[in-house]
Amino acid sequence: MLTPATAFYVKGHAVQHALKEGFDRSHMVEAIVAGRIIEEYEDQRSLFCGKVKLENNISIYLHVICEYADPIYVEFVTAYVPDPVEWENPPFTRRRNQP
Repeated sequence: MLTPATAFYVKGHAVQHALKEGFDRSHMVEAIVAGRIIEEYEDQRSLFCGKVKLENNISIYLHVICEYADPIYVEFVTAYVPDPVEWENPPFTRRRNQP
């Protein structure tokens, strides 16, 4: 179980998306603690989706891919605001037929 006290390591790709899309590490933690796993991968990774509050009480969904290979901390491999072209609303399921 992931909690705000869990040790997290934010990788460069997650930082790039955060800077570009206007969220930060605290939003990534909020998304995985309050959200849920929507996809699991074979390489000890999971995709979380959670709703987070940005400034001015604006709420958005955030996707965070976490890796559990390290015994000490959970890595945020990447994080991003889901593209509505690729994801249903709310963005828990990929669209089957993308335009």
